[in-house]
Amino acid sequence: MELDPKILVRRWSQSSLVWLVIWCVVFFQSLMSAAHVWLVNDAFNHCFFIVPAVIYGLWLQRGALLVQPVKYSWLFGFAVLGSLFVYALGLAAYVEVLQHMAMFALLPFVFGMLFGWRAVFKVWPLLAFVLFAIPVGEELVPLFQDITAYLAINLLEFFNVPVHRDGLYIYVPNGSFVVAEACSGIRFFIACVVIGCAYAYLNCLSYSRALIIVLFSIIMPILANGVRAFGIILIGHLSNMEHAVGADHLVFGWVFFAFVIVLLLIFGHFVSDGHRQWESEITSVDGSWLQCWNKKTLALAVAPLIMVLGIQVLLNYVSQSPFSIASVNMQSRTETEVMGMDWTPRFYNADHYRVSSQFPLEVQYFQAVYQYNNPEGEMISWANRLYDIDLWSAKGRYVHSVPGFADIRIVDLTAVSGNKRLLAYWYVVANRVSSKQVYIKLQQAVNSLALFPSGGALVAVSMPYNGDTNEAIAGMRELLNQQARTLSSSSESNQ
Repeated sequence: MELDPKILVRRWSQSSLVWLVIWCVVFFQSLMSAAHVWLVNDAFNHCFFIVPAVIYGLWLQRGALLVQPVKYSWLFGFAVLGSLFVYALGLAAYVEVLQHMAMFALLPFVFGMLFGWRAVFKVWPLLAFVLFAIPVGEELVPLFQDITAYLAINLLEFFNVPVHRDGLYIYVPNGSFVVAEACSGIRFFIACVVIGCAYAYLNCLSYSRALIIVLFSIIMPILANGVRAFGIILIGHLSNMEHAVGADHLVFGWVFFAFVIVLLLIFGHFVSDGHRQWESEITSVDGSWLQCWNKKTLALAVAPLIMVLGIQVLLNYVSQSPFSIASVNMQSRTETEVMGMDWTPRFYNADHYRVSSQFPLEVQYFQAVYQYNNPEGEMISWANRLYDIDLWSAKGRYVHSVPGFADIRIVDLTAVSGNKRLLAYWYVVANRVSSKQVYIKLQQAVNSLALFPSGGALVAVSMPYNGDTNEAIAGMRELLNQQARTLSSSSESNQ
């Protein structure tokens, strides 16, 4: 049986679009949560164009795809099952990043399952490009802040500018600067990597040259952001703090960003060895494409989406008991009252907020209790912060192990005013206490699937201090040894 290639292309194109529409409907909630991050976070605005760009690229390569023999790949089938398992974990614990990873990874995995390795090998850069739609990277902010501060300090010392670093605060004789989260360069980094990968694919025929451009797009923005911070501090120092501060700071940042993008494109121009020739003309069609047009392919394509619906229905109808934790004589407060305090963590939409103070040590205790883990009240979320980033900057981070209990993180905070404060924190969920968010998120997923309470609580101890940091940390360690278990004790009733 023979079929006109144009009709075959039309069938596969229409079927693929219908499948994508169903994919959007099935993953509607997760897709909307990803779109929300794309919209509100400038670092991910480009994500809106990733999937449409990949679809367009595949369409331009349709001639190259149709000459390839296609065959089902069960290895990619296992990858599909793995992505569904990750989605179930993400949905059970409402870990949005896991949902996003599974949702977008399903696209290239289903493609590979249906059409096999030869088709994947022909367009693998396009399929891999889909992963840029996943809004991840904010986790690198603390690391990038440290790198930026380190580079700026070394450049200032190289040019004999008197400078002192205190954590993320940088002091010159006539002013002070802080490497805030917005100065980490993460947005700059993500944009450069996406542009670099796209440029390498479109303008390199050799994999080695493409790899050079990709590596340059990764390393260059990190170094450039350090140079940018150095330039801002140097201009502020030389102008007696009249320039490169306030609005000038932002303008300089955007101008420098544009300059580096141009530099990336110039570098790519000299490294590239040609332009990609799109193979959209259909010269011949392998007979396996017609053989693959059957009910088995339809079943394999639809099965993952049906399984996603099953996972959603199962988890939506699973009833769980609310999580609770003892108040330990702490006073209940509203979210507005808690956010009005300068030392409290910025955790939103909790069911209960509790605070208390211990005098004369001036130690404050805090609990944010989430009875359920759901979209309306997610304990570990990109929006929640351990401290107000407009008031405080992390000078140092430490880990204290309470014997037989858990490892507790301690953050040394400094304000522009010079005030210092230690913040110790950990999370409490059913069957686990930890300060590591990844462990807590996974435990919440397991708890949901095992019908245990899926909620949890953030517990924090805050203490202002003056003088030696090591003495203050020693005092905090002793306090945690005495109080950590009590602050994390379970409660038999909601409070």
